[in-house]
Amino acid sequence: MITQPNPQIEDRLAIVDVQHKPYIHLPQQPHLRPARQDTRATSPRTLNIAFAGLQLLVGYEWLLAGGDKLLLGNFPAQLGELLNTLVSSGHLVGFFTAILQGLVVPNATLIGYLIEWGETLAGLGLLTAGLVALLRPLARRFLGGMGATLFAHGDRLLARLAPLAAIGVGLLGLSYFFLDGLPAPWFVPNIAFGGSIDTGLFFTAASVVLVMSQCLQQQPGR
Repeated sequence: MITQPNPQIEDRLAIVDVQHKPYIHLPQQPHLRPARQDTRATSPRTLNIAFAGLQLLVGYEWLLAGGDKLLLGNFPAQLGELLNTLVSSGHLVGFFTAILQGLVVPNATLIGYLIEWGETLAGLGLLTAGLVALLRPLARRFLGGMGATLFAHGDRLLARLAPLAAIGVGLLGLSYFFLDGLPAPWFVPNIAFGGSIDTGLFFTAASVVLVMSQCLQQQPGR
């Protein structure tokens, strides 16, 4: 016998069936609002580019300084006479004058060779490290196999040598600052033209920034 469905009975059965079913975890709906992008994600790359640019500038300056001394040809032979002239001028600090007279002037020729080659090699190293840092994203994207391995080895080697080069040229810059007679790195009202920071002091400060940035980049999680 065919009977007509009773809507009231079916509604009651549906209610009872729902009440006896186990609790079901419904998946959460995705957020309709797009996720906010973290604008700080690009800051490390921007800082790396800035430090690489500073490496290029400092490296180019020291490469020129060392290259000029090498091209001069007789810088080591002239260094002793130059230092004697500076010492006799009387505008150097006392302890620095004692160091020059007791240590540097007697070994002026050897120190002259160390200075010209040290400046040249340190400048070349900082230049290369800056170029490698700029090319690192492209190398990771396009290089593969042996090329990527060689680039990675060179990058790690430069990461260890670049701080040493920065420390070396920083000490040289500090010595040049003393040779200039410790010019005031602040406002000098009686000098209209020339109230700028001393070149040696500037490159010493730049070397400190490079060493600190390199140490921070080598920390885990950076």
